Amino acid sequence: MIIMNNINKSLDSTGSVSSVKKLAIVGSGISAMTVAYYLREKYEISIFDKNDYLGGHTHTHKISEAGKDFTIDTGFIVFNEATYPNLLKLFTELGVEARKSDMSFAVSNLNTGLEYAGTSLKTLFAQKKNIVSIKYWKFLFDIKKFFKNALRDYDSLSDSNESIEDYCKRIGLSRFFLDNYLAPMSAAVWSVPQREVGGFPIALLIPFFYNHGLLSMDGQHQWYTVKGGSNTYIKKILEKGNFDIHLNEKVKQASDDEGRVVLKTEKSEYIFDKVVLASHSDESLLIADNLEDRKKELLSKFEYNKNIAVLHSDERLMPKCRNVWSAWNQVIKEKASTLYWVNKLQDIPVKKNYFISINPFREIDENKILKKIEYYHPHFTVENFALQEKLSELNKNTNIFFAGAYFKYGFHEDGHVSGLEVVKLLS
Repeated sequence: MIIMNNINKSLDSTGSVSSVKKLAIVGSGISAMTVAYYLREKYEISIFDKNDYLGGHTHTHKISEAGKDFTIDTGFIVFNEATYPNLLKLFTELGVEARKSDMSFAVSNLNTGLEYAGTSLKTLFAQKKNIVSIKYWKFLFDIKKFFKNALRDYDSLSDSNESIEDYCKRIGLSRFFLDNYLAPMSAAVWSVPQREVGGFPIALLIPFFYNHGLLSMDGQHQWYTVKGGSNTYIKKILEKGNFDIHLNEKVKQASDDEGRVVLKTEKSEYIFDKVVLASHSDESLLIADNLEDRKKELLSKFEYNKNIAVLHSDERLMPKCRNVWSAWNQVIKEKASTLYWVNKLQDIPVKKNYFISINPFREIDENKILKKIEYYHPHFTVENFALQEKLSELNKNTNIFFAGAYFKYGFHEDGHVSGLEVVKLLS
């Protein structure tokens, strides 16, 4: 049964049926909020999210320490001018302020004892024994060799179905290089288990590394964080429009029914003219009813990894060698874990050290844990990466549209661009 509140909203102040079309957006991450912001004057918009907050991977936490209040982001944290141009344009429109971030990277392999950071020669040779280690020098030359080959192959690999591991074998890079440089960095970037990185498509990795200045030791872009926390842009979007927000309301089904869409949630049933599923592809597959077989096939190819993010202050999880501590730290044991050093990455105004551990490799002191959060990140394979160019088919001949970062690399810029494409279709 359609709730009365939903029917009443279709009437204007005179009691006549409103001509403004109704749009439901499922999810509240960057794709969803992009659609909401740019279509706010053309549609009556309702936003549904199963969580108790808006933002998805835009997740900001308020912290009090030593008499100071500040924020820490645990999902979307950083961006840059070169590879986030559309997101930056949105931030400029909204008046979102940025501050410089540090994106240094370190590896701590507890299985072999190797620790290094790429910040300087001092951190690269933080372990003095490596100065005379032939194996370590071979490792450094392999890094340089990878850069050279990747730059050479940048244009020719766009249609490649080769995996990262196969590519490394073909050009003669050592397993030590893969295990202690390329796999740790890739695992940290995409929040995937390090053991699975070898199966990633090289056609995804090399363009991403190239665009982000990661194919040299000193060519990285300047990165930024959002001043006041990443959810600042969410707040500013909400200030710009009159949105009907439904938190803690999981959407179960969206059915295209003779030119309108029936949306069923755990709490009620609604009717809309259009629906945008800005949820993860696996969730969208479950929600969209009576999908064509081709659309089902496309969505089913994209899977997600579950990641546990723990915000804490336990220094025992960081690299043993203090001078290699970096903004990003990949610690390898039986399984690998990424640790963000918040003080370095987000420039918080306190001396106490805060960290975000993604899938912690050891137990964390319970007294030092502030938050535990579940996130899901897309898992790319050679097969599904090759299908990305076909994802536009999802938004043809339909009243139910799809958006998400899985349309490209899985990052905030990608989710935003995906939302912009839906905006074009619905404008």
